[in-house]
Amino acid sequence: MKHIRPEGAFAAEAVLGRMKAAGIDVLLANGGTDFPSIIEAYARSPESGIAMPEPLVIPHEGVAVGMAHGYYLATGKPAAVMVHVNVGLANSVMGLINAASENVPILMCSGRTPLTESGRFGSRSSPIHWGQEMRDQAGMVREIVKWDYELRYADQAGPAIDRAISIAMSEPRGPVYVSLPREALAEASAAPASQPNLAPTTYGPPAGDLVARAADVLAQAHNPVIITQSGEVSDGFEPLAGFAERFALPVVEFWATRQSLPTSHPMHVGREPTAWVRDADVIVVASAMVPWIADHVQPSDTCTIIAVGPEPLYRALPMRSFRIDISLAGGLNAGIAALDTAMRERAPAAEDFAHRRARIAAFRAEADAALQKRLSTGNGAPMSPGYVSKCLSDAADQNTVFFNELGVDPSAMQFDAPGSYFSTPLSGGLGWGLTAALGAQLGNRAKQVVATIGDGSYMFANPVACHQTAAALKLPLLTVVFNNGIWNAVRRSTLYMYPDGKAAAANVMPITALDPSPDYAAIARAHGAHAERVDDGAALPAAIQRALAETRSGRQALLEVIVGY
Repeated sequence: MKHIRPEGAFAAEAVLGRMKAAGIDVLLANGGTDFPSIIEAYARSPESGIAMPEPLVIPHEGVAVGMAHGYYLATGKPAAVMVHVNVGLANSVMGLINAASENVPILMCSGRTPLTESGRFGSRSSPIHWGQEMRDQAGMVREIVKWDYELRYADQAGPAIDRAISIAMSEPRGPVYVSLPREALAEASAAPASQPNLAPTTYGPPAGDLVARAADVLAQAHNPVIITQSGEVSDGFEPLAGFAERFALPVVEFWATRQSLPTSHPMHVGREPTAWVRDADVIVVASAMVPWIADHVQPSDTCTIIAVGPEPLYRALPMRSFRIDISLAGGLNAGIAALDTAMRERAPAAEDFAHRRARIAAFRAEADAALQKRLSTGNGAPMSPGYVSKCLSDAADQNTVFFNELGVDPSAMQFDAPGSYFSTPLSGGLGWGLTAALGAQLGNRAKQVVATIGDGSYMFANPVACHQTAAALKLPLLTVVFNNGIWNAVRRSTLYMYPDGKAAAANVMPITALDPSPDYAAIARAHGAHAERVDDGAALPAAIQRALAETRSGRQALLEVIVGY
């Protein structure tokens, strides 16, 4: 029985209006039978006058969540995602795991199959409404998100969205989830207020006495090192760049998911921490979930570990036992700035810095010579990933942003502009690279976004949905698929554990091969992209220039490069 719908404003309008009022500009939507009131709210918006986020159709839930991740990295603003009840949420889970790992705020919404079998406007009207019911739909994501809620009454629509966004944007940031039953969305509700009423919580500098204690230790250090992994989303490299330069503090970016320091900075010493950790007398861990691999190296017993960031203990992780001697809990940039100020009051002698600077400069020169020797090969067929990385780096400018997922070797590249390099979250949910790159291109169309991904990762990204989205939204990103025909991370992990095992000696290691290799260029070409397959390194620089010329004209492009492993 179809019941009379309520007159006037309804809850879906309040939901969308509160999103926009709180600063959410886009709703990445993958619709279903739970969406009628959302769709009607958008259709009524010229009449209602309610400002709402721009609705964008995204043909796969994983693509939508990955795009929200990249959109935040590009803009510093959260996006909203809405998907179809429990099945859509299930497809979204991996993306939410990635977002939670990186403290990326996303307002995740999904409908809920109608609560009532009959008798209300919005009650069940299709057999799937029985098949999709769960006792606890939010249970799928409760361990992942910071907060979850199911809308019970229409009058809660505005306050629920306010609370969700405020919690998502409070430090440490992260995704939140709101379940929206079909009947509740259709119920009469007051028009949304024009301003949100819950300010998010932000962190200032750490406690002054702890900062002073840390500065005392650091000022006396002979072999200090800073280890970073995931810096704050910001417009610059300060205060870390100035702090490291002033006090000759070497910085290691270990498995960096965001660029914290220009690679040309005199204190940037690469991406491998083992030797620095072994020799250090003070280590500053700056928002690094995994500052070193405990099975490879441990700091000495006399080394002091200073942890800086909004969550030094990483309480969401069931087990993480990296030692912390001084915990500077607070905003990462605020903590570094406070430590910088305290260090200026107790700076060691200038000659100590001179000795350290010379040692670091020698290390950088030696590392660069070894890198150039390595990159001098691998330009044939197949190409080496390092050679491809260098060619891409040479073609990039200050406007280029790389999203990397098992593609480029970042040590072979230069990243000197803020926000120019992002890499796979440590959660490792594959398919992130291409989807996040799409979101970043959506968030900042003035940038040249380049997704560099392995062939296995490309498959995980749902490439048909990605390229269709790029075509529909006119997102001219460049995708570079590193095709080595194998899950190389799986292969390397097996070799690490069983270097002399049967798998290492096998002609084809089990559960790793991706043969036969599809025509990846054809997949992109089917969506109007400029696409080429490059087999030989001699042809690569020109192919990159052709692809970039196409993206500058507003067309997406893809290069499939054949690499070894």
